Amino acid sequence: MKLLYVLVLLALCRSAAGSIEGMKRLYSDMFGNYSTKIRPVYNQSQHVDVHSRFNLVAITEVDQVRQILHSNMWMNLTWRDEFLTWNPEDYSGIKSIHPPLTDIWRPKLIVPVSVEDRDVFKDETSSITVYSDGRVTWLPGANFVTDCKLDLTLFPFDVQTCQFRFLPVSYDSNGLQMVSSLITANTQEYTENGEWILSASRAYTTERFVVESRFSFLYVAIDLERRPMFFVLNVILPVVVLSFLNIFVFSLPCDCGEKVSYAITCLLALTVFMSIVSELLPKSSDNIPMVTLYLTCLLGISVLSVVTTIFIVMKDPAKVNKKNPQSALFMIPRFCSVPFPGSRRRVMDQVHLDSKTNGSAGSGNPTGKVLEGRSISVGYCVTADSLCMVIFTVLWMVVSVGFLVHITQ
Repeated sequence: MKLLYVLVLLALCRSAAGSIEGMKRLYSDMFGNYSTKIRPVYNQSQHVDVHSRFNLVAITEVDQVRQILHSNMWMNLTWRDEFLTWNPEDYSGIKSIHPPLTDIWRPKLIVPVSVEDRDVFKDETSSITVYSDGRVTWLPGANFVTDCKLDLTLFPFDVQTCQFRFLPVSYDSNGLQMVSSLITANTQEYTENGEWILSASRAYTTERFVVESRFSFLYVAIDLERRPMFFVLNVILPVVVLSFLNIFVFSLPCDCGEKVSYAITCLLALTVFMSIVSELLPKSSDNIPMVTLYLTCLLGISVLSVVTTIFIVMKDPAKVNKKNPQSALFMIPRFCSVPFPGSRRRVMDQVHLDSKTNGSAGSGNPTGKVLEGRSISVGYCVTADSLCMVIFTVLWMVVSVGFLVHITQ
């Protein structure tokens, strides 16, 4: 039994020694005259096909003010190196090796839309594998900080499209061709973002002229759909409620002393929410968000209501003579089908003079006195508060419904 263990151990040691010797000979034969400056094809008139697969890991941040996309990704790049082929049987059955990145030819890719360093694949610890048939697989990864033009017209119900571009800067299309292995980005390892939903992606290659040379580009476009509930519940809904409460300033009597202060309080609240929204939006005038126009209209309605309230309080006849109620602007006849808010006016059907005082009865009322008698309701007196409340309610509904219709389309 001991002899059997010794024989197995000797066989394993011989196999390990053979593998080590085979690996040394393989590296010596493959990289003895190898140059990283020469494209890995014997016929230098042919181009190298680099097959790529874009793997998106996470969307870490979308900076709406600076219009910058922060993302985490890695790529799977594969090409064939004709200088690195061998027969595994000649080298102890070795079918693949992992040479240092600096010892092998690699396509140098840059990201033209990057706002930081364009050469983003600088990680020397990324994996690279060379197989016996010459196939090379490189897995570089990086945290991207790229430019992303945002169209915030429908904010916060918008869908943004951000694009990644990869350019092999060392060679034009005659020396190197980018080939997309997938028609979409690989999202199997993607981590969901709390603010954005990755709705779709596209991957393709195309050729473009750069400084009078034709280069092969790899394009990866992703569609990001915003999750709007946070903004709706924390900004839009409070603004709509505050703007609706602002209309009820015209239901307060002028002598309560809180009419103007109530209107100014609503105006200040809307102003605060406008400042919150302005911090979330980019400092650009290319496309103004509809929510900004909507909040501006609500702010304008609030300003008009404050000014109107001040004029109503200034013209209040109760300040001059507290016995007189607020004077009516005009009267709407009683036969209207829809009741109009306002003070109900009664016209007396029995008007006469005091016969004992004047000595005779008449059909007129030269003294202007109205005696009590049976009254007939003939209409409604419309005051300034009642008229303004209807006007501002209609204006608020038109602005709000127009905003909702435009956003839902």
